Amino acid sequence: MNHAGILLVIGAILGFFGVLVSVFADGSLSERMVTICIILLIYGVLSAVWAFFQPKYSWFWGLILALPGVLILGVFMLREFNPYYLIYMILIISLSCLGAYGGSRIKSRQKANL
Repeated sequence: MNHAGILLVIGAILGFFGVLVSVFADGSLSERMVTICIILLIYGVLSAVWAFFQPKYSWFWGLILALPGVLILGVFMLREFNPYYLIYMILIISLSCLGAYGGSRIKSRQKANL
């Protein structure tokens, strides 16, 4: 399996067990917000780590990681529309791509210092 395939599988697991559960589970608004913030942090950290080890096309790695979660949330949104889900989708993509960009920048600075 190539790198994009592995990242898609990781993204699908995170999308199903993270994103879907965060909007599907019952709980107070504050509990959901904490869960969503943790999931967004995980997206950012995972994409940063991946892009650190694979710095070429860093935005692509962030997009590949975010895509399954966004698609799962989009399918769920068809059944139960909430405009906040659109913001959640944008944040997933943004933080994944920013994390990947940051990871690749750290790697490139590390190479430059050698």
